[in-house]
Amino acid sequence: MQNFHNALEHAGLPFKSGYWHSEREDLQKILAWNQKKLEQDFRLGDAEHVSHDYQQMLFSSDDFSEVRGFWLNRYPVREEFTFVIIIPESELFSGEFFFGNVCIPEKMQIVREIACKLWESVPVLTIQTEPEIADETASYQEILSGQKLPNAYPFAIVSEQIAQNSDFVQFQKIRIGRNGILLEYQEDKTAYET
Repeated sequence: MQNFHNALEHAGLPFKSGYWHSEREDLQKILAWNQKKLEQDFRLGDAEHVSHDYQQMLFSSDDFSEVRGFWLNRYPVREEFTFVIIIPESELFSGEFFFGNVCIPEKMQIVREIACKLWESVPVLTIQTEPEIADETASYQEILSGQKLPNAYPFAIVSEQIAQNSDFVQFQKIRIGRNGILLEYQEDKTAYET
């Protein structure tokens, strides 16, 4: 947990405070709480209060009004977890609809740089982006087996092995460090290799 947090800070997301039910907690207490939950493969039960779940964090950012993050258990997939980073969509997109050329390029570039730094710093399996109303994020196993494509609106990062999947024709492919491929969504369904 500490290593992941260090990678977030290196990527440009230093800890600001706890959030929601953890707003009064300091960083070390939040990390210890979340580490214990990960080790237990914890999943919040339907009747459990959210205060028992993973604790959320706010990050400092000069580029966005709010950046927060939290962990999700990928149940029923054992020992696969998602760290969700939420940035207000109105600060990333200039239109009501996500598809098309509505990304604010300079803001999306900031998010892309954060994602690339995270990919290169910690052994994450995928990095996926999506608007709030998108389908559920695909699990690593679903992507690896070809059952689903990663959510990549407007981009995702996957391993070279996964990017060789022939179903990825709608993405521009850009090589990055740690054998990663940045997949950028292309409206015209044409893929380019760099």
